[in-house]
Amino acid sequence: MGSVVALEEFRQTLDKRASRVPVREHPEIRGGEIWGRDYTEVEAIVFGLLLIRDIVAYHQGGLNTEFDHLCVNGLEAAYKVNDFGPAKLKKTIKPIKEWVLDDMTEDNKRDMSWALVVADLIEKSPTK
Repeated sequence: MGSVVALEEFRQTLDKRASRVPVREHPEIRGGEIWGRDYTEVEAIVFGLLLIRDIVAYHQGGLNTEFDHLCVNGLEAAYKVNDFGPAKLKKTIKPIKEWVLDDMTEDNKRDMSWALVVADLIEKSPTK
């Protein structure tokens, strides 16, 4: 009889856990769209950082203000790359890449690998 109670308690725990996770749509990741952009342009950098943000948020179950702050820092460094230089851009993209690597699991490695590719394209694109 004790195992039946434990089983019922376990089911309730699963139901509570399932209802807590907010539902987010899987981000659309298209290789052609990623590779076809010019990451020296601010518009492409915004696209890339928002795609990375969406991928991370999807796999974390929601948005994270700390990660959003890292993305904004990356955007600012990319926007002012002519003033600050490419070293500042590399410095601000590095924590984003580290975050993605820390969150990578066997289940999400395909999406997270795309996020790393986009971060590399932003970081290593030549400046105008």
